[in-house]
Amino acid sequence: MVRPAIAQDVWDLAIEDLPPLDFPDASAGESGSVPPYRLPLPEGSGGSTKSDPQTSEKSDSGESADTEKGDAGSTASSTNSSSDGDASGEWLLEESMYNEPEEYQLRDFLAPVFSSGDWYRNGHWYVDTTAAGIWRSSGKPKVLALDLSGLATGTSGAPIVDTPINQITTRHKGFRFEPGLGLTMGRYLGRDYFNRDASVEFGFLGLFDWDTDLTLASALQSELFTALNKTGPGGSTRGPITLGGQSVPLGVTLIPGFDAVDTQEFAYSSDFDSFELNVRLSHRPGRDRMVAMPDGTWTRQITDGGVPSFFAGMRYISLEERLLWLSRGAGTNSQGRYQVKTNNALFGLQFGGDYKWVTKTWSAGAMGKVGAYVNFADMRRDIFGTGDGGSLPESIYQEVFGPGVNPYVFADNLPSRSQSGDQVSWRYSGAQRTSVYSVFLETKMFTQYNVNPNLSFRMAWDMFWINGLAMAPYQVHFEPENAKINAGGNVFFTGLSVSGQWVW
Repeated sequence: MVRPAIAQDVWDLAIEDLPPLDFPDASAGESGSVPPYRLPLPEGSGGSTKSDPQTSEKSDSGESADTEKGDAGSTASSTNSSSDGDASGEWLLEESMYNEPEEYQLRDFLAPVFSSGDWYRNGHWYVDTTAAGIWRSSGKPKVLALDLSGLATGTSGAPIVDTPINQITTRHKGFRFEPGLGLTMGRYLGRDYFNRDASVEFGFLGLFDWDTDLTLASALQSELFTALNKTGPGGSTRGPITLGGQSVPLGVTLIPGFDAVDTQEFAYSSDFDSFELNVRLSHRPGRDRMVAMPDGTWTRQITDGGVPSFFAGMRYISLEERLLWLSRGAGTNSQGRYQVKTNNALFGLQFGGDYKWVTKTWSAGAMGKVGAYVNFADMRRDIFGTGDGGSLPESIYQEVFGPGVNPYVFADNLPSRSQSGDQVSWRYSGAQRTSVYSVFLETKMFTQYNVNPNLSFRMAWDMFWINGLAMAPYQVHFEPENAKINAGGNVFFTGLSVSGQWVW
């Protein structure tokens, strides 16, 4: 009985070739002794093979011989089955070349293994850890406030200060690159007839937290006005009129706490996390090749070529945003606070694939992915504002209303509005939710270096885009009771990532 071939150490073979084969000298066979390198005797009791020319004379008489193998304890009988009596049909005798000690096997003469079967994706489990730096867009800009100090004129009609109309927007500074982490764990399920690997994998990408902030102060006291007040100086649709050579809207209705203030600031932040579960079908490299080495030995190596893979599965994406807008007047009697929180929970199906050019040491390729999701979005607003009617600024419309005339009034249609003397306050708290369809597109270009059969490192450029999002800046307005949640935003992400993969 021939012992099964012992599994070779793939790690060692991937690092160092086996030494040249040491075949016996030709003189050993001439001496008549049993050569040290022979094949093992075939199993069974009824096989026949051609005899060695040196032993053909011993079998001419047609006699049969029983040969016993000591290690296996099995017997093999041989008889003359040839009708014409020639040597081609005679059984092998005990001294034949197949009666070989078992320590010499065919596997001792095989080439070192650099093959797709024993080197490329050789294992049952794999894990991929990623460190990424991703930048994201902040959506369409939304103007929150303007400094109209340059429009204020004195009694002579000349501007008090010569400054342009400055503004504060939600994209004034934008987001920076933020670090995040990713993890992918997979299990190989098996290899099919077409030389493809089936696997199931779980992936995570997240811990991203983008934030930006900005502060704007007026050049003159109480000359900051919000651009979201459609009946105020900062955003009125009545007009425009020309003052001091500039075209400005005509509006006199103020929002307590957000119009006629000295400073305004906002802080905008966004968090991203993603979880996915996929089934993947991955092709493997083509048939291995035999390569002659400089020392005369042969090695079995992986064939360079393109290797595609395809996957499909489910994904959950969480995108949370917060916007905090603060404004303050000269005194403590005029201030405002506007806070919006949105949460986008996207769940749906996705599919995609990748294609890479594989060599023993390097790989490079691209990946594409598309997903269709349902976004279960919700939003909450908390607003508070208070204004002091006794500290309203001098009218910037002196050319229209005349000097010394102050036409400003506080809006009287705000929720929970209350007034005590010249002090006017209002507040609102409410939440809304909706469900919309969203689309997710992702692409990646990467290059990979294989350290050894089980460890590799990858560098990639990632890009992905999502639409159908409820973004926090899109929910800011001063008609909170009548407006619905806006889920028409879209966001673009891009950045670099470095990952390492281990297969075992």
